[in-house]
Amino acid sequence: MKFSQILTVVIGVCVLASAMPASAATMNYKLGVQSGTTSDVYAADSLANAEVSGFDTIDLAIEALKQGDVDFVLGDLPTLKFYQADSDGLSIAGSFSEEDFGIGVAPGESDLLDAINVALGEIVDSGEYDTIFAATFGDEIVVLTDDTDANTAAAYPAEPTGTLAAALAVESLVFGTDPYYPPFESYDADNNVVGFDADVAAAIGAKIAAGYNQSLNVTMHEKTWDELLAFGYDDYDATLSAMTKTAQRAENTDFSRAYYSSKQGILASADSPTITGVADLNGTYEVADPVVEEEDDSPSVALVVSALTVGLIAVARRKN
Repeated sequence: MKFSQILTVVIGVCVLASAMPASAATMNYKLGVQSGTTSDVYAADSLANAEVSGFDTIDLAIEALKQGDVDFVLGDLPTLKFYQADSDGLSIAGSFSEEDFGIGVAPGESDLLDAINVALGEIVDSGEYDTIFAATFGDEIVVLTDDTDANTAAAYPAEPTGTLAAALAVESLVFGTDPYYPPFESYDADNNVVGFDADVAAAIGAKIAAGYNQSLNVTMHEKTWDELLAFGYDDYDATLSAMTKTAQRAENTDFSRAYYSSKQGILASADSPTITGVADLNGTYEVADPVVEEEDDSPSVALVVSALTVGLIAVARRKN
């Protein structure tokens, strides 16, 4: 065997050895959501194969994404866009499931619900809604769902009762809100609740006050998300906190007409797997197994190739 032939054999062995694919592991997608939200419910109902972690607030879920503890965060698209713009390396990987936000009142508080619906109608019809929307979302275009029907009030109750009467009597309307969900509600440097929902609340208060020709102070009162979902209405009159109208929630609260329409979204980091849509999250993806150096007596590929080379050279010398 000539040396050129030996060299050819050695090169071939090296190529084969280097071409051996690394082993891969199959992983389920790890998702972060704010507990109790529609994203949490969607994941439970539609993404049974995913590993879902619930967090008390959306910012904790996003921090987990940044730290690599989850692959994606699901949430309301406008809020995910807010965090995307505020953090390098985050991106929107998709959207899904259209939804409408409503203002909740305790069951049976029909006068308060009617007043809120009338006020919302005046805000939309006057163009004030567009101004409020632009102040938070800029030139983004969203078509507000008109879910009014024949039962939606068109005039303020002439003789208010219940919570509406009490609010007018003390000239104070209190909205419960979870103020850690920008751009809908959050605290500013002066500890005031600001954002889209706060602006909508102020506009509603102004319209109701004008409708009854009196003053009406509006307060955004902090509650946890879990407290809002309990619908206790113990120290607040209505819920205004980016709450999606769902049939399950409507069993425990009465919702106003829609005041915001959007979708849910998927937030990714630079290290997130590539997906084509939300359906992918119910599947799996492959990741390369880490190379582990084991301390054993097994010969390495390089050692085997070296031994083979020496042996072939020895054989060639004997034949020559």
